[in-house]
Amino acid sequence: MLIEKRIGLFFMFCGLSVLSVNSYADGLTDLNQALKQLNGNSPIKATLETSYSQKRGRKKEIKVTSGFAQVNLMDAPSGLQVTYSNETLIKLEHERNEKETNEEVNTPTLNAINDIEATELSSMLSAASNLKRSLIKAKFVNEENILFEGKKARILHFDLPLEAIITNKEVRGYVNDFNGKYNITIDDDGVPLQSELSFDGKGSIYLFFKLSINQSRKYYYRVVDDRLVNFRQEFERKQKSTWDKRDSSGYKVLRLEDDIETLAYEH
Repeated sequence: MLIEKRIGLFFMFCGLSVLSVNSYADGLTDLNQALKQLNGNSPIKATLETSYSQKRGRKKEIKVTSGFAQVNLMDAPSGLQVTYSNETLIKLEHERNEKETNEEVNTPTLNAINDIEATELSSMLSAASNLKRSLIKAKFVNEENILFEGKKARILHFDLPLEAIITNKEVRGYVNDFNGKYNITIDDDGVPLQSELSFDGKGSIYLFFKLSINQSRKYYYRVVDDRLVNFRQEFERKQKSTWDKRDSSGYKVLRLEDDIETLAYEH
């Protein structure tokens, strides 16, 4: 009787242990729950800084272009407002004039401003919705326990199909080889801390044009009131084709109004 009791306690303990591991290991459920709670629209002000550089060409015929600009943002239930400073507008006018006399001149402010899209700004200021969309086509693989900035965290690993990167069905038909990965780092409560997307692919159009691309993107998150904010993103891209080679990298940073006021006070 004593032996049976001990065996029963042993299996009960094992069952509780498995339950405990599974409850912690279900990071995908925790993530989805956190995203539901962080989908707010409380007012937020920030300055967006965007920068990138690109080298294009082969051997001695290499052209370098760059982009850099800052704009002010205000997002509220009434809508998203983007404000350009007088300094930025003056630079834009100057670079447009230069472009008229020299089409090869580098126009960093103009390049950066043309690279800013309302959809991307919205996804940075309200990152929960964008993260939820990214999970629709992603295939969950596993999760692992890690330390992130000295604290316990979890990484959720996903595989990405080609259609998660290239939405145009006709273009997908030209891709011969593709591999996509997506990782999301979350805290104990499932709140996103960082995510990383990477893919590489090769393709050809007709018999004479070949293209290979390798790209990675990192996203960093923080909670502001009732919303999740993607306050920084970085990218690296390497592209080779039949005619040229392109290497580019850059970042976008949201400097929230509270952070700006804190820096001004400290100085």
